[in-house]
Amino acid sequence: MKNERTWRWEHFLIGGLAGVVIALGLWTLGNLGASESSAQAATPAPVAASTVAWEDRITPDLVSKSGLSVADEVNVANAPDMPPPITRSEQRIVEVHFDVVENVAAIDPATGVEFETWGYKIAGDDTPVIGTPGPVIRARVGDVFRFTVTNPASNTHPHNVDFHAVTGQGGGAEATVVAPGETATIEARLLYPGVFMYHCAFGDVPEHIAHGMYGGIVVDPEEPLPPADKEFYVVQSEYYTDSVEEGLTELDRDALLNEHPSMVVFNGYKGALTENPLAMNVGERARFYFVNAGIDLDSNFHPIGSHWDAVWQEGATYSPPIRGSQTTLVPAGGGVVADIVGYVPSRIILVDHALTRAFYKGAIGFLDVAGNPNPEIFEAIEAP
Repeated sequence: MKNERTWRWEHFLIGGLAGVVIALGLWTLGNLGASESSAQAATPAPVAASTVAWEDRITPDLVSKSGLSVADEVNVANAPDMPPPITRSEQRIVEVHFDVVENVAAIDPATGVEFETWGYKIAGDDTPVIGTPGPVIRARVGDVFRFTVTNPASNTHPHNVDFHAVTGQGGGAEATVVAPGETATIEARLLYPGVFMYHCAFGDVPEHIAHGMYGGIVVDPEEPLPPADKEFYVVQSEYYTDSVEEGLTELDRDALLNEHPSMVVFNGYKGALTENPLAMNVGERARFYFVNAGIDLDSNFHPIGSHWDAVWQEGATYSPPIRGSQTTLVPAGGGVVADIVGYVPSRIILVDHALTRAFYKGAIGFLDVAGNPNPEIFEAIEAP
C-alpha cells in the first residue's frame, strides 16, 4: 500500500511540474508577443487618420503660443450659415468676441408664443438675432482659441460659457463668469477635432440652457474632410413653457424637472427651417454640423426621402465616417457631422424621428433640392 501511495504522489508531482513548465512556456511566449507588440506600438509607421490605432496619441504637436499669429479668416457665423472651411495647415490664434443677449422673442411666430430668451451674439453685429442658438465658431485643431465674452450692463443675470471643445476647468466656465457690465477672456488650446456644444453653465445650469444659452463650435481636423458644396449649422433644442398659446409664456419648472418639453425646435424657434428652407442642387454634397443642445432628449436626426451618405458619429471627425445611414442618434450635449447628396429634385424633410417632436412640437425642417429629374433613381409611374 505504501509503494502504491508513493507511486501515485510521484506521478502527481511529475504531472504538476510538467504543467508548471507548460504554463511558464506559454507565459514566456505571451510576454514575447506583448513585448514585440509594444515595440511596434512605440514606433508606429505613418498611417492615415482612418486607420490610427486606439492607443496612438491623437492630439496634435503644439506650436508655442508665443510663435503664433492671429488668424485672418472668418471664424464665426449665424445659423444656419457656416464660416468657410479652414484651408491653412499651420496653427493660429482664433479670436472670437461674444455679447450676451437677454430679450423676449417669438419662439413660435405662427401662433405668437413668446418667451424670455437668453443667448449669445457676435459682438458688434447688428444682424437681428434672438441669440439662440448662439453663433457657430470655426477653428482648426491645435489653434489657440482666444475667447472674450461681454455681459452688457443693461442685462439682469450673470452668465458664462462652457465649451465642450475646451480642456480646462469647466470648459472655461469658471473663468468666463460675467455679471452685467463685465467682460472676461480666456485662451484655450483646441486639442480635438469635431463638432461640439457650448452653453452657459452658471447657477441653475438647466434653467440657463432652457432659456436658450447654447451653440456650436466646429474644430476642423489637421487633414480636412472631403470637400462639400454646401455646409449648414443646425441646433436642436427644447423649450419648457407653461403655455403654447399666444403671448408671453414663462418657464415651467415642473415640465423641466420631468423632461417634458412643450417645444422641440431647430435653430431656436418653430419654423426656422420650414419658413426658411435650406437649399442645394442635384449633384451637390451638403454637410450638416448638427448639435443637440437638449437639455434632456436624444435626437434621432433623419432626412425623409434621402440618406446620410456619410456620418461622423458624435461629431468625431478624426475617425472615419459610417456610410449610408438612415437615422443618426445624437445624445443631448453631443453633435454629429452628416453629409447628404442631392440625387433627384425633391424636398427632403429633416426631422427628429421621434415624430411627435417633429409634427407636433417643431423639430422639422426642409432641404430643397433643385435640378433635373433622374428616372434611373426615382420616377412616379402613371397608371395606364
